[in-house]
Amino acid sequence: MTELAPAPIEQRLKRVLRYLPAPVGIVSSFDPETAEPVGLAMSALMPVSLEPAAMAIAINRAGSAHDAMIRAGRFCINLLDAERQDYLAPFASHAGRADRFQQPAWCHNGPVWYIKGSPAAIFCTVRECMGFGTHDVLIGEVYDLIASGGDDILGWANGALGRLSPIDEA
Repeated sequence: MTELAPAPIEQRLKRVLRYLPAPVGIVSSFDPETAEPVGLAMSALMPVSLEPAAMAIAINRAGSAHDAMIRAGRFCINLLDAERQDYLAPFASHAGRADRFQQPAWCHNGPVWYIKGSPAAIFCTVRECMGFGTHDVLIGEVYDLIASGGDDILGWANGALGRLSPIDEA
């Protein structure tokens, strides 16, 4: 019997990462030349440090928001809850591009757009940019935070949106 060669490492990793829970949100910014908002749906985000307060995102260089976000030097991580899950659809596909930033809760803090009432809008100034493979990792120092106090933050796992909830202690 002939052994089959394993799938390429990228395919196998993608399959494994599909099951790794991650927060999901919309990262927004603006084009400094036109002041128009830009953004993308993202689960590649994480805290970096508390002193100084910093967050990291990984953005594909081929993405439509990449160049404007780099030039703006600022971004906002909009964490979502179940009430705002419909905000994701226009950012998840090229076809929905015209519908981005059309929902009523979009507003701005200076030139950076955010979703009013979302569990958290984390505003960052880019301090470091490191390229790796197809992506740039941006480390942003947090300069403002607007939080609703809600703790129903959406995540992505098993190929779908979901919620993480504590295991009941017995």
